Order: sequence, then structure tokens, then C-alpha cells
Amino acid sequence: MKTVFKIVGATAVVAGVYLYSRKETPQEFVERAKSTFDDRKQKAADWKSAYDDFKKSMNAFTAQMPVLEKTINDISRDVDEAMFKIQPRLDEINKYTDKLK
Repeated sequence: MKTVFKIVGATAVVAGVYLYSRKETPQEFVERAKSTFDDRKQKAADWKSAYDDFKKSMNAFTAQMPVLEKTINDISRDVDEAMFKIQPRLDEINKYTDKLK
């Protein structure tokens, strides 16, 4: 029992020194602690909400990947076809520009 009183007494002394050093009343300390707790709780809720939104967006993006890959493949094929059609003309232009040099 003596140990409990010693621990409680030491805690009271440390709390008193802490409050004195910060020039704070116990009521101000409790209000500040509550405000800090509420602020951190709100920030944690905001982070969780943002993380959930990120997960939803990532799932939507992943679901669109097949469409994106098909579109990229279509564009690549169209570019290759255009280059195939343009290449003889480019060769002809290069032949004439080489003669001009």
C-alpha cells in the first residue's frame, strides 16, 4: 500500500511541476489535451477517408486497364499502318533531297 501512495505522490509532484513549468492550470491542461485528442481523432478519420477513396479509385483504374490496353494497341497499330503507307513517300523525298545536296 505504501508503494501505491509513493507512486501516486510522485505522479502528483511530476504533474504539478509539469503544469507549473508550462504555466497552465489543471483545467487548461485538460482542455488542451481534449482539443489535441479531438484534432488527432479528426485527422485519423480524414486519413482513413482519403485512403478509402484512393482504394476505390485504384480499383476503378484497374478495372479500366483492359480498355486502356486495347486503346494503346489500337493506336500502335494505326501508327504502324500510317508509317507503312508513308514510308515509300518518305523514301522518295529522301532520294530527291539527297540529289539536291
